[in-house]
Amino acid sequence: MKLALLTLTLLSLCVSAQDYTSYNQLLAKYAKVNGVDYKTWVANKSDKESINQILKDWSVIDRAKLSKNERAAFRINLYNAAMASVVLKKYPLKSVTKIGIPFSVFKRSFIATPAGKISLDTLEKKQLLKDFPDPRVHFAVNCASVSCPPLRNQAFTGPELDQQLNEQAKQFVSSKHAVRIKGGTAEYSSLFDWYKKDFGSSNPAEIINKYSDKKISTKLKVKWIKYDWNLNESH
Repeated sequence: MKLALLTLTLLSLCVSAQDYTSYNQLLAKYAKVNGVDYKTWVANKSDKESINQILKDWSVIDRAKLSKNERAAFRINLYNAAMASVVLKKYPLKSVTKIGIPFSVFKRSFIATPAGKISLDTLEKKQLLKDFPDPRVHFAVNCASVSCPPLRNQAFTGPELDQQLNEQAKQFVSSKHAVRIKGGTAEYSSLFDWYKKDFGSSNPAEIINKYSDKKISTKLKVKWIKYDWNLNESH
């Protein structure tokens, strides 16, 4: 009985301190500043198989045994790894939106979990954001597209999550994909429009000013940048 309890305790600790070693190795190799090096990744059979094995290993993780921050970090990593696996399976491709029916990649249930297979949309909107309603999540999940916030080159972790989300926010809001000032007009990423309820503001300047050293006037005319769904492939 004592041995069984000890085993369960150790298992719980292992789950809580999720080992992202293999995933970090892949991110360090292929997640670049200007995109993801899918071409090299696909050519490396071992690494291509590795992402699938990682997803298989993660499919049995009991989320209930994780702390709130660990659970959020795990789900962000799961989203990003699952999206990468889809791209690698379909590569070469111009856009993930062209896989099957347009945008169906986000709706199809293919991510294995202890409770059954779920979709990217379910993972992000019905699990991650519902359990962890922090708008910075939108700067962390990667939709494998040019206009999407970049894929971080290291795994998110529970203890470092707040710092990592801040870093993601600062990196994105300082990029041309987040805001472009033209005279008296500010053109903003459509993310700020699509998720304004999550961000708590319909004026992106208020959001950007929280994370950027360079402040933007909230009185500028607002326009939206057309979202670029082309693959976020490094060049």
